Amino acid sequence: MAKTQRENTVGLRRIDRLLAAVYAPALLRVIDSRRSDGQLLAGTGLDLEHIEIESADGTPLHLTACGEGSDVLFLVHGWTCSESIFRFQQDHFRDRYRIYTLELRGHGRSSVPKSLDYHPDRLAEDLKAAVDHVSPESFVVAGHSLGGFTAFKWFEHFGGEHKGRLKGLGIIDSTGTDLVDGIVMGPAVRRIYPLPLSYLMSGIGKHNRVSDTLLHAAKDTATAYMVVRWSAFGKRPKGEYVEHVREMVMSTPMTTLSLAAKACFDYHYEYFLPSVDVPVALLVGDRDKLTNRESNERTASLLPDARLKVFEGAGHCAMLERHDDFNEELGSFLDEVFSN
Repeated sequence: MAKTQRENTVGLRRIDRLLAAVYAPALLRVIDSRRSDGQLLAGTGLDLEHIEIESADGTPLHLTACGEGSDVLFLVHGWTCSESIFRFQQDHFRDRYRIYTLELRGHGRSSVPKSLDYHPDRLAEDLKAAVDHVSPESFVVAGHSLGGFTAFKWFEHFGGEHKGRLKGLGIIDSTGTDLVDGIVMGPAVRRIYPLPLSYLMSGIGKHNRVSDTLLHAAKDTATAYMVVRWSAFGKRPKGEYVEHVREMVMSTPMTTLSLAAKACFDYHYEYFLPSVDVPVALLVGDRDKLTNRESNERTASLLPDARLKVFEGAGHCAMLERHDDFNEELGSFLDEVFSN
């Protein structure tokens, strides 16, 4: 009898753990939804101008513009995001600067390249196409995550063409070191990249009918919400911010999701950091699980002119989670470099 009772107790505990795993994400999603400031992230009222351009390999790219001013701010989003990740920056800075927000190949309204080439050099060419289209006299490039990698690579290949006109770089929740140096469980990732992980990413990127179907099926689930919340945010995020990022991530084609991730792992730049001869602002959340504080500190130590700002409690989306503090810090940097 006692043995049967113990077995029943063990069985109930297993059921409790299973139910907790199933219902906890949904419960947390409800709790987060109560933390809202009523901000609209759809872009209503920004009067965005939509511009179509082409990258060097002919890939159609989407660019938005808003704001007024002779000084130009280019914004480049991160992996699986779109121009809408910068809604708070577009709104805050539009009275002072002309703001162009680029959507990299395969993201947002930009097309998946026919070549399926997402190499960091190709992404740099995407940014070059945007800068060349605008041809600004005075500008700053600020990139988030993959966009930060892109900004650095663009500077390496094309920054010399804009001496005196390029005033600085903003690197947001990104790094100048290899991704595995700052990502959670980096040592474990290093053991499987490039092999076999690079082959897996390439295979999924090229043969994705099943994975796209699975991604679509999971898009609106509490599990997808939980994954995005854990990987991209810090403590107690507002539900509307997590939902906004979840929608972007889960709407990204699997081709882009996989091959752009591979581009992040193929990004190498540390050797060039001492050659960056413009001011650089490094802005990072102290709970960033993808490009952590330590990798940003190393990046800052190798740059000739860098300032590092760490946002307490923020994760990989500091410009959303701490947008007021973030805008103040970025605005101070812009004031400084544009006045020189």
